[in-house]
Amino acid sequence: MRRVLVLLAVAAPAMSVAVAASGPAPVLLRTPGAELIELLRGNGRAAVTGRGALFVNIGRGRLRIVDLSDPGRPSFRCDRRVRRVRPRTVEIRGRNIGCRIWSGQTGGRWQVIMRGRRISASGRVRGSLTLDAVDEGPTGRYRIAGGSWRPWPRHADTYGLDRR
Repeated sequence: MRRVLVLLAVAAPAMSVAVAASGPAPVLLRTPGAELIELLRGNGRAAVTGRGALFVNIGRGRLRIVDLSDPGRPSFRCDRRVRRVRPRTVEIRGRNIGCRIWSGQTGGRWQVIMRGRRISASGRVRGSLTLDAVDEGPTGRYRIAGGSWRPWPRHADTYGLDRR
């Protein structure tokens, strides 16, 4: 037991010196006023516009990312090759699409348009969310700010994402 205590007494100060020597800790980028959104197994179309961070998975369909910022740029990382369709727009089509989109250090605005089946997404965004489910069959569920789960609307409906 004494050996463990002695080891801890020596290791703790050494760890703090190593952390201090490595430089300042990275600052987590945040979007003030952003709301938590969650989409689960949606079928149809979902569009998220604004600033923040979003993780997207689409079982089958299309994902389009539009850069709305000027001069800054949003960042994204996808598990599949993206195709540039316009100077500020990229697109991915197919099955099992996964992507992370965030505002980057400049706080760039973006729009993510998801179409297809089994759309799931989660993140914190300040802006808007538009949902439009398919006319027949299962619609999927969504919730905003940790509220109750609701079915996707069958006609386009837009929700503000701005925590006050």
